[in-house]
Amino acid sequence: KLTLAGIIKSTPVKEALLRVDRANYVENPANAYSDAPQSIGYAQTISAPHMHSHALEEILPTLTKFSREFQQSEIMLGESREPASEEEKELKILDVGCGSGYLTAALGRLVDRGTQGPIHPLSKGRVFGIDVIPELVTLSRHNIMKADSDLFTSGTVSVARGDGWNGLPSEGPFHAIHVGAAAETFPPSLMMQLYPHGGVMVIPVGANNSIQNLYRVERLRDSDHYNRDDFRIQNLLGVRYVPLVHSKMP
Repeated sequence: KLTLAGIIKSTPVKEALLRVDRANYVENPANAYSDAPQSIGYAQTISAPHMHSHALEEILPTLTKFSREFQQSEIMLGESREPASEEEKELKILDVGCGSGYLTAALGRLVDRGTQGPIHPLSKGRVFGIDVIPELVTLSRHNIMKADSDLFTSGTVSVARGDGWNGLPSEGPFHAIHVGAAAETFPPSLMMQLYPHGGVMVIPVGANNSIQNLYRVERLRDSDHYNRDDFRIQNLLGVRYVPLVHSKMP
């Protein structure tokens, strides 16, 4: 239905979503394929399938661009240069607010380091899922283990407790960041963790019980300090998300 509606536009996104059974990531499997958000407990939800599809479609061109750059650098590698390390040729993706683990797993399928391999034309990579609520980190792990445990064993996916406002600077920069909850304002710490010259973040922004919009944020250039002019921000569509929780982590 999402393909017929024109929401899923690309083969890689369709393939990634087909490889991850949503029924393993919701409280009531009978409603797994309903195009609506569903509670996962702790005042949080799993987004509607069409929102996950929008996010993946916005991220895919950036992942494709960087993958082509990796592949081109391999072709043009001169004998006098040191070959790039395997880590330097991998995509890095951060999923903020991993919740039930569903989109983390779908992102993992796009860049699978395991036997299935990444979905053409993407390079392999790593997906870091974080959530501020410890019980949801446990839930994500539990759900991914049901049928997607190979994403853990291959090192494609990891999930851990983390503050969404601060991101995961120890693993950045990221070629793509997805944020699954609405921030009141654009978070500079997350924006600075985007890969310079083209890293992209998809994020809902707006106060709870107020107007919210989904934005595409692209980092245009490298810099040591945050400057709004170093980013291109595009308003995609109106949305309704639960708020991005302010952490009480030490």
